[in-house]
Amino acid sequence: MRKQLGILTSLLFLCATALLWVGCSSNSWCCAEKTSACEPCPPVCREPCRPICPEPCRPAFADCEPICDEPCRPVCDEPCRPICPEPCRPVCQEPCRPVCQEPCRPVCPEPCRPVCPEPCRPVCKPCPEPPQEPLCKPAIRCRHPNANQLDCRDGITVTARNPKLCMLGDQYPLDFDVKACDDVCDVIVTTHLPEGVSLVKSQPEPKVDGRRLTWFFGSMNRGECRPARVWLKCECEGELCACFCATAIPVRFCSLLCAKPVLVCEKCGPEQVCPGDAVCYTVTVTNRGSCTAEGVVLTDNIPDGLEHCSGQKTLVFQLGCLEPCQTKRVNIPLKAVKRGKFCNTAVVTACNADSTSCQACTCVCCCAIECSKIGPKEQAIGKNADYQITVINTGDLPLTDVVVTDSAPSATSIVAANGAQICGNQAVWRVRELKAGEKGTFNITLTTCTPGCFTNHVNVTNCQGCPTSCEFTTRWRGRPALNVCFEATENPICIGETTSYNIDVVNQGSEPDSNVVVVVRFPKELTPVGSTGDAQGTVSGQTVTFGPIRSLNPRQTLNFRVDARAKESGDARVTVEVSSDAIKTPITQQESTIVN
Repeated sequence: MRKQLGILTSLLFLCATALLWVGCSSNSWCCAEKTSACEPCPPVCREPCRPICPEPCRPAFADCEPICDEPCRPVCDEPCRPICPEPCRPVCQEPCRPVCQEPCRPVCPEPCRPVCPEPCRPVCKPCPEPPQEPLCKPAIRCRHPNANQLDCRDGITVTARNPKLCMLGDQYPLDFDVKACDDVCDVIVTTHLPEGVSLVKSQPEPKVDGRRLTWFFGSMNRGECRPARVWLKCECEGELCACFCATAIPVRFCSLLCAKPVLVCEKCGPEQVCPGDAVCYTVTVTNRGSCTAEGVVLTDNIPDGLEHCSGQKTLVFQLGCLEPCQTKRVNIPLKAVKRGKFCNTAVVTACNADSTSCQACTCVCCCAIECSKIGPKEQAIGKNADYQITVINTGDLPLTDVVVTDSAPSATSIVAANGAQICGNQAVWRVRELKAGEKGTFNITLTTCTPGCFTNHVNVTNCQGCPTSCEFTTRWRGRPALNVCFEATENPICIGETTSYNIDVVNQGSEPDSNVVVVVRFPKELTPVGSTGDAQGTVSGQTVTFGPIRSLNPRQTLNFRVDARAKESGDARVTVEVSSDAIKTPITQQESTIVN
C-alpha cells in the first residue's frame, strides 16, 4: 500500500513538472544543499527554444507569387523529468518530527536546439504580359449638336449654342435666346449642367440649385427676344451636354378704351396793318383728348374791315378726323379794307366733342415805313466801303422807338458806324420817334479781306408793329498773286551738253490776272536752243519770251520749258522774269548752272 502511494505521488509530481516545463521553460523547484529542513529554492531555467530560420522568401519578380516550404519548426527534447527520492518517513521521537530529504531536483537535458529545413527558395511563374494601353483616349461624344433649338408649344422658342471645342480648364460661353412666338407670361427656362463643368457667372443671374439653373423671364410680348449668356468652366474631358427645358403660359387680352376727345383752337395773325395790306391768319386745331375726334369742322367769320378774295363772309373748312395729339393748320388769307380794330373769330365743332373757338385782332391803320440802302457795287478787298441807310415814315401815324439794325456779313467787319451801338457784326441805331413823312439816315463803313459777293441786311422795327427791311450787295474783288518756280534738270554740265529749265507760274490769288509775260535770260556760258509750254516761246539771241497770256485764273498753273546748250565754262546764272497787269514790277528769279 505504501509502495502504491509512492508511485502515485511520483506520477503526480511528474505531471506537474511536465506542465511547468512546457515550451522549454519551468517554474519548478530546485534544491539547495541539504539542510535540516526542506525549503523551496528558486528554479533555474534556461531560455526558451528559438527556431533558426533562413531569411524570408523573396520573389524573383514583382508580380510572382513566392512558393516556400513549411515554416520553421523547433525540435526539442522531452520535458525535464524530476528524479525524486523516496517520500519522507516520519521518525517519531518526542515530539514526533518528520525528517524529510531535500525536494526533488529536476534533471533536464541540454537546451533544446531547433532543427529547421533548408532556407525556402521561391519558385516563380512567368509574369503575364501587361495589358496594352491605347495610344489616345477619344472623348466621349454627345448625340446632340452644339447649337440646338427648343420649340415649345406654349408660345416660346429657346435657341442655345456654344463653341465646338474648349480646352480642359478653360472657360466657355453658353448662349441662349428666348423668343416669344405669342403673348406669354411666367416664362421659365431651366438648364441642367452636365458633370464636368462648373458655373462661373451668368447674365442674367439664375436661381442655382446644385447643377440646375433656372431663369424667370416673366411676361413677354409677341416677337420679343431676350438673350442670356452663361460662362462655364470645363473640368473634365469629353463632350458635355447641357439640357434645356422651358415653360410659359399663353395669355389673351380683352380691352376696352374709355376716352374723350378734347379740341383746342389757336389763331394768330398780324396785330397791325395798313389799309390794303394782306392779312394772313393761321388757325391751329389740336385734339388733346384720348380718342379720335370725328367730323371736325372749322368755321371762320370774317369781320367787316377785312375781306376774302372769294367775297364770302363765312368760310367753312372740313378737317375730317383728328387723332389724339394730332394737329391741323388752316391758313386764311384776307385783305384789310377799312381802318379800325377788327377781331376775327373761328369756331371748331365735332360730332363727338364739345365746340371751341379762338380769335385774333388786327388794327388797320395807315402806318408805313420804307428803308433803302446804297453803297459801292464793287470794291477791292482790303479797302473800305461806305454805305448809307435811309428810313422814311411813309404812313400817317408817328412811329415810336424805331430800331434800325444793320447786320454785316460774317466775312466782313464794321470799320465805323456813327451813332450806332456796335456789337460784333451788328450796328444798331435807336430813334425815339419818327414822325409821318420824316426821314432818317444812317452811315456805316465795312471792309473785308475775303473776296466774293456779300449782302448787307437792314431791319427796321417800331412799337407800332410796322416793320420793314432793305439790303445791298457788294462784290469784293480779290487780287491775283503770282508765284514762280524755276529749276534746272541737269546741274552741273559739261561744254557741249544740254540742260532744261522748267518754269511754273501759279496764280495763288483770288482774282484772275491778265497779260502774263514770262522772259528767260541766259548768260554767255549757255545758249538757248528750244522752248515749249502753255504759250509759244520766242528765242531772240540769249532771251526767250513766252506770252503775253490773256488770263490766268485763280489756282491756275502755267508750265514752260527752255532747253539750253553749254558753250563756256563758268557759273551760269539764268534769270526768269514774270510780269502781268497786276504785277507791274516783274518777279525775278535766278538759277545757277555750273559748266565744266
